[in-house]
Amino acid sequence: MENIMDKISKTAVDTYHCAVKATGKLAREIKLKTQMSENKRKIQEIYEDIGKTMYEKYLLKEEVNPEADLLNPCARIDTLAEEIDTFRMELLKLKDLKQCPECHYEIYYDFHYCPNCGYIQEQPEEAKQNDGPATIVTTDEEDQNLKHSKEVQEQTEDVLDDTEVLTEISILNEYDNEDE
Repeated sequence: MENIMDKISKTAVDTYHCAVKATGKLAREIKLKTQMSENKRKIQEIYEDIGKTMYEKYLLKEEVNPEADLLNPCARIDTLAEEIDTFRMELLKLKDLKQCPECHYEIYYDFHYCPNCGYIQEQPEEAKQNDGPATIVTTDEEDQNLKHSKEVQEQTEDVLDDTEVLTEISILNEYDNEDE
């Protein structure tokens, strides 16, 4: 009985840690999206200010000097746009994605080729440094958990198979009843 309680306790702790990790990831994603939206709003305001300034100069028949009138607002737009791009790249990384440098298609981080254009992807530094196969060291307890997890998965698959068979039988029975 105590062994079962230990397993339940460990499962609860593992679930808790997984939920905390997922919540942190979700919070970071929301923060990045909020920052992106805020920067887009600021860019829109700058566009409107530029348009207003140009229209006022037009009404007052003043000369438009692109360097004096547009240099500072355009530099602010460039800075905000770069920040948006940085936030977007962070978002992709949170989702284990990256952008193909050739066609800008979003692909999984570990892809060696872009499925859209075929461009060979540069591998991250961690992958370059590790030339040999990965070695996973586990404890006896982790080995037991993996074995238990596989057993649970097999049992679940058996239940799903049984459910599919019962569903098919039920459908066939309904079909037979319609024929009568």
